[in-house]
Amino acid sequence: MINTTNGTAGQMINRRIDPARDKRRLMLFFAGLIVFYLGVLIVTRPELNGGEAELSKVSLGVMLAPTVGAILACVFGPGLIRFGLPSWWLLASFLPAVVVFLITMIAAPVSDAVTFRGDQVGALLLMAVVRSLLGSVSAFGEEIGWRGFLWPLMRRRLTFVASSAIIFGIWWIYHAGLIFAGWYGFNGGIPAFSVALLGFVLFVGVLTERSRSVWPSVLAHGSWNGLVQSYFSSSGAEADRVFTGSRYLLG
Repeated sequence: MINTTNGTAGQMINRRIDPARDKRRLMLFFAGLIVFYLGVLIVTRPELNGGEAELSKVSLGVMLAPTVGAILACVFGPGLIRFGLPSWWLLASFLPAVVVFLITMIAAPVSDAVTFRGDQVGALLLMAVVRSLLGSVSAFGEEIGWRGFLWPLMRRRLTFVASSAIIFGIWWIYHAGLIFAGWYGFNGGIPAFSVALLGFVLFVGVLTERSRSVWPSVLAHGSWNGLVQSYFSSSGAEADRVFTGSRYLLG
């Protein structure tokens, strides 16, 4: 007797990874992402140059846009989102935020650009895991699209370097619109932002390759968003920040 159930399942899996359908999947992914992204802006109508107050109106919706695109591509492509399983690679997810913290702490005593407040380190460490997990909730909306769907699709065809370059370009444009509109950082911070983004894309690419899972990238993204913002202040108004420095450094 022929097992038609396994045969049908195998055919469906093959359809979802058939390279001939990749163009269709990409078109659906970017169509869903762009339409949802713009829809969030149209519905919320944030004011230009409104800063963080306006960013709070759009941030959650904008971060969900890659997931919307990925779901659309998977349903109508059809395609796959690679979730994978949690592993010890999750521990490496904290490395970017930790490295930036250590570099800033070492540079502070020999630089006039950054002030270090050691009395706030304990409070930061106490809340580090909580802030990382909270940051991961919203980061999950992005990472399903970037590392769960788009990265595996590109890596079936392209090298690691080429895939990283494409992700970097897409991700830069995705954030740059918010920067130019005056909701996210400021224009003078774009050089630092670009350097940080490139390093992050390369690092998270390695995590995703090694773990074959989206979860390390979710935690790395969440810990970056949650920790860097909680230990660095560019205004000096927040008394609980470990570092105070020029906003040109806040990438």
